[in-house]
Formats: sequence, structure tokens, C-alpha cells
Amino acid sequence: MKPQQFHRLSTSLLLLFALFLTAASLHAKDNSLKRRVVALPTDQSDVFDAESDKIVFKIREGLGQPVLNQGRFDRTGTAWNSLNALLASSDRAAGVSPRFQMDKSALDRMRQEGSRRAGISLPDLTLYYEIDIPASASPQERLALLKQIRGLDIVEVAYFAPRPEVASIEVTSSLTPAWESGQYYLQAAPTGIDAYYGWGLPGGHGENVKVIDIEGNWIQTHEDLHGGTDDFHIAGALIDDPGWWNHGTAVLGEIASDSNDFGMTGIAYNVDLGTVSIGSMTTANAITTATANCVEGDIILIELHAPGPHYDFQVRSDQRGYVAMEYWQENFDAILTASALGRIVVEAGGNGAENYDDTSIYDSLFYPDYRFSGAIMVAASDENHVPASFTNYGIRLDVHAFGTWNVFTLGYGDLYGTTPDDYYTAEFAGTSSASPIIVGACAVLQGINKAAHTTTLDHNGMRALLTSYSTPQALSSKNIGPLPDLRGSSDAVFGVSFTSSVTSGWAPLGVDFFGSSGLAVDSWSWNFGDGGTAAVQNPAHTYNTAGIFDVTLEVMSGGEPHTMTKLDYMIVLADTMKAGTDGAAPGEQVEIVITANNTVPVHYFKIPVEFPGDLAVTFDSFSTVGCRTEYFEQQDYLHYDVWFGKRFTLRLIASNVGTSPDLAPGTGDILKLYWTIPAAAVEGQTATVRLGGYEAYLPEYQSDILDYTVPTESGEISVVLTCCQLRGDIDHNGVLDPLDVTYFVNWMWKGGPDVPCPEECDNNGDGEIDPLDLTYLVNYIWKAGPAPEVCP
Repeated sequence: MKPQQFHRLSTSLLLLFALFLTAASLHAKDNSLKRRVVALPTDQSDVFDAESDKIVFKIREGLGQPVLNQGRFDRTGTAWNSLNALLASSDRAAGVSPRFQMDKSALDRMRQEGSRRAGISLPDLTLYYEIDIPASASPQERLALLKQIRGLDIVEVAYFAPRPEVASIEVTSSLTPAWESGQYYLQAAPTGIDAYYGWGLPGGHGENVKVIDIEGNWIQTHEDLHGGTDDFHIAGALIDDPGWWNHGTAVLGEIASDSNDFGMTGIAYNVDLGTVSIGSMTTANAITTATANCVEGDIILIELHAPGPHYDFQVRSDQRGYVAMEYWQENFDAILTASALGRIVVEAGGNGAENYDDTSIYDSLFYPDYRFSGAIMVAASDENHVPASFTNYGIRLDVHAFGTWNVFTLGYGDLYGTTPDDYYTAEFAGTSSASPIIVGACAVLQGINKAAHTTTLDHNGMRALLTSYSTPQALSSKNIGPLPDLRGSSDAVFGVSFTSSVTSGWAPLGVDFFGSSGLAVDSWSWNFGDGGTAAVQNPAHTYNTAGIFDVTLEVMSGGEPHTMTKLDYMIVLADTMKAGTDGAAPGEQVEIVITANNTVPVHYFKIPVEFPGDLAVTFDSFSTVGCRTEYFEQQDYLHYDVWFGKRFTLRLIASNVGTSPDLAPGTGDILKLYWTIPAAAVEGQTATVRLGGYEAYLPEYQSDILDYTVPTESGEISVVLTCCQLRGDIDHNGVLDPLDVTYFVNWMWKGGPDVPCPEECDNNGDGEIDPLDLTYLVNYIWKAGPAPEVCP
């Protein structure tokens, strides 16, 4: 046996929101199984793979299961007659057959059992068919046939059959490292997944778990795979090509290389291996075949991708635009069925450098809230958890592992080897090398769970373990998910773990906590981080104050404590953004100060400002001098419409390249805004300074762990009159006339409106306002008496 190092590395469990949250709300992915069929266009010929030799179509549900006999369906009616006529035309259709080759009764049993287990209605896979297109058909004729098939109301979906390839990247460099020591993905987090820790627990070598790999070929006689003696191939003609058998062997090597005194060591080296080849069957058939040849809790790996719609489904040497196999409906439905039946499907995310969140290309196919197969989709990173340049990315990617030409495993022979049976490589890459690492982690966790609880984890339970206890990806706009950490997830399965109904929100925040353990627990002890505690398994707690809180659960079992602490686990917000209030005299400038408090460190403020009102102020400028954000490196406008819309949006960014720190939590000024009050402004006119947002511009804070909109409070700009400019000018219009006498009398004796500046009523300057001041003003206006005293 090789030395098995069990180094305990004290690491913080970091809170990572895998999804950058929308500006309007805090939102989590809905990972329940759900099926959608997205209508594909019929009027854009440039988005179809017109070189494909097959068309796949599916009959709509609810029409029964038609019988196909000698190229015709046993149904009549306008649509059925049209379909049969197309199939009978040998210049358009060379043949038609069921797409799924498994026996119809077996497919029916899978659908019934899966529907019962998952609580959803699974698609009927017997309704899929494929049309062989004559080799002589031109691209235009192929497209015309596809459009005709799609135009039939009995057809749910139709498309050109995908052409899968292994999701690998060509080797471009050479390394000469040691053996197991070069398998850095076995090491403790944050370097690797800490397979060494999992090996120290019962079931942690993948015992009683089967892994089935779907691709093209494998070197089954490799000396480091089950001693080179096992025949683990299940079905499908093997593709006799070095690219395929080297690739398949490399994949199995990461998962299940023997634990001996040479070569590599697999992450879950005691798993039961199986392989299904697409050499004589479609990917969808391979998935259903694998499903039928394993049981609940076993793992199916899809090590394929295919040219996608971004580049018109064209085969490319750089693999740009290649996508995961579930893009095509038949594959999605086969995966959905496997997930519903309790299998864990791990799917290579693809090496196409595609943004799956781009709805202009993918509609909502890769949004879990819209359509979700249950597969754990894997992205590729470098050894520093930075997204690989080629990896596909987006909200659909659950986890990442390593794929940049430095993964040590079996095959290829660049590291060592004289024959394929002893080939080793140090340069495996792509989402192909990333996906087996995740499969290995799944097998370890499933083995531990079976040993501890005699139950199996389903796709959601496995996904939660992989993502909740993990090493975050490097900061990037490309979401590839975290790297699993088997130390935390294994402890969660076997020892102590907890989850909660929410992990962030606004105070007061009510949270339900859920504790779990694989041990016989004598007592439960919670510390919620804000001074609150509990001594039950599933407590409820309310956070009344803002902050970022660690949460700890300790269980006692047989006199031994088992503790889990999640650092920075609960974020409770009470943040606001407020506009100040100020005024100035006509023609003068006014300063409005924006203050903010932030619970989390913020690197980006988005500040929308509107200033409606009957006071037509002119916006001049902004400044952060003397503010908490004075050091921010980027301060500019996102939107500017001050003349017609009376609005603009500012952005303040601490740094775009990490040269300045985020703004620490706290309260204070973040911005100063300057307006000029028009010279013709009069008392009573105001302009509201509103921060609540408009159109797509919302008041937003962005941080490394959370993006969120904040409540705001409006301010006001007003006209401030300079009093005592002219004594006797009671109505404050700049002129001494009889109206001032009337205003004085009404105010002093008849309950009339207040005077704007009472000191201007002191006409004789004696410091008192009384009837003598009225006499003084009357004498001046009508009797040529002395003018009111001059204001000081």
C-alpha cells in the first residue's frame, strides 16, 4: 500500500454565493427536477447542423405509443399521414427506427418507477425516433425535411442528431513529476479535495458504489486498473482509436487507479467500474443503458460534449462553442430519468468557452429555475481555482475541478510508458479531467453515507455536500462553482452538519436551523453568533441586529464532542442609503451629502439620483473628498440625463484590479452632490433628491459575497431666503408698498399667514414688533415719514 497521509488542515468554511444575486433580490437556485422543451427556430437555416446524417424527433405525449411497422406508423389522420408520406419518400428518408434501443417494456418500467420516486411525470422515451437521411441529400434538402417534421402538430421536438466528442483538450506541454505526489487533487483544501481525509472513514474508498463511464474506449488491461484483469465493459462497440482509449483510461485512472506501490492512486479506488461506449449507440441510449445497469446511489459519468448553436453546430479543432450533452432534448430526458431513479449523473460542462447564461443563444435551457435534469455539471479551472480559458460557465455549473494540462493519471504515455498497458500522463486536461475528480468525490461521499446510514444520497443531497463544504472559485465574472472539500462534507455525512432555511436577509431575520449527524447524539448545542444559543436539534432563531455571524453546532456522542463551525455563515442586513437636506438662496450652490451604512465590505456602489420638483435646480458636479469612498479608484457616471429626465446614476468602484481594498463595514458619508438654485427661485419651491432608482438603475451594493439593493431615504433641496434685507418689506417681494401694510395687519391682528421674515416687520428698529411699527410704515408710505431703519 502507498503511504496515506492524513494531514489535518484547519480551514475556514467560506460562504460563497455561487450565483451572483440579482439586483432586486436574494435568490437561490431551484434544483428540483423539471422538464421543459424549448421550441427551436424553424426559419433560420444557419443555426442547424445540416451535415448531420440523422434527424431525431419525439411524438407528443398523450397520443399513446404508436407501432412502427416497416417504416410506417399505425396511425391515421392529417399529421400522421403527412409523417408517413415523408418517411416513405426514399429520397428524403433512408429509414426510421426508435431512437432508444432498449426494450420498450424496460423503458416503461424506468419511466413508471422514476415518476413515482421523483413525484413528477417523466417523458416517455419510447416516443423518440430517428430518421436516417440519404447520403445524397443536400444541406438544403436536409433542412427542408427537418422543417417539415417540426411543422407537424404531433411532433414535440425535432433536431439534427448531435455529434459527441470527448471533452478533452489537446496536450501541449510536458512535465516530469513524481507519481502520487503529482496528484495534487488528492491533497487537502484549498489545494485539492482532500481524498486522504475521506480514506480515513468507513466507506471512504468508494466501497459498494458503482461508477459507469460513458464515452468511446478504454485500456481495460492497464496495469493500474483493477490489476489489469477486470472486464468492466457493459455495452457498446468500442471505438478503435488512440484518442478515445487514452482518454477513457485517463478518466478511469483519476477515479479508480489501484492503491499499490506504483503508478497513480484513484480518488475512490475501491469502486466497481463499468463502461458504456457510444461506438454503436447514441449518447441518450448509452445513458439509459448505464441507468439500467446500476442501482440507486450509483454514479454515471458523461465524458462528452458536442458542437453547439453558437457556431452553427460546426466541428472545430479549438472546440469553441461545444456544449454539454443535455442541450439536446433526448439526452436531457435520459438524464432526467436517471436522476429521478436515484442515480447520480455527473456531466462534463464542455470546453466551448460558452456563457450558458446568454439567453440570446441558449434561451433558458441552462437556468435551473426553468429546466433541470439533476446532473451535477462540472467546469474546469487551473490549480488556483481560476476558470480555465476554455471552460463553459454560468449559473448551471455546479462545481469545478482541475483541467489545465497538469492532471496526473493513466494513459497517453507522455509521463511514462512502453505500451498502452503502462501508459501514464501528467498532462490530462479539459472538463474531461475535471469531471472524474468530482465523480471520485461523489463515490467517496456515497460510500461513507452507505457505511454510516445504510441509505443513499440523491442528486440534491450530493450536490449540497459538494457545494456547501468547498473551496470557492477565484473571483471572476465566470461562475464555475466551488471545488468540493471531502473533509467538511465527510464530517457532515458521518459526524455533524447543519443547514438553515436562509443564510442572508434583512433584520429582523427569522431562521430555521437543521442539525444532523450520523452518530448516536446525546446532546445538541448551538451558538448562533449573536449571543443566541439553543439545545435542540432543529431550533428557530431570530437575528434582530445587522452583522455577519459565525454559527457553531456541537454534538456530544459517547462523551466525545463533534463540532462544526461555519464562518461568516449568516449575513443579516440593515443597510440604507440616505440623501441629506439643505437649502440656499437663489443663485447660490447647495451641497447634498449621501450617507450609507454597509454590513459587508463593499467594492462597488451604484447610486441612482433623481431630482424632480418645481425648483429647477442645475446639477453641477459630485465629489468624494472627505468621504469614506475618497480612495475609490473609479468614480464616474453609468447614466446621465440631467436636462430632460432630471436624473443620473453614479458608480463608485474601489478597484478594478485589486489595488485598493473594499470599503469596510460601517456608516458615514460616501458622496457629495452639488446643485445651483436658479436666481429666479422663490420661497416654497423644492426639489426632491430621490435615490430609489429608475428603469434598470437601482441603488445597489456589490461585494465578494453578496450583491443587493438597499432601502433609501430621500432628501430635499429648498430655497433659503436671506432675511432682513429691507425692513418694511413684509411680503418679501423687494418693494415697499401698501400691500406690505395689508400683510402686516392681517398677520398681526386677523390671523393671516405668517410673514416670511418677522425681523423685517421691526420698521423702527427698536427690537420689538408692535403697533408702532405699523404706524412707522404707514407714515413712510402715505405721509412722507422717515424710511424704515436699515437692516444690520
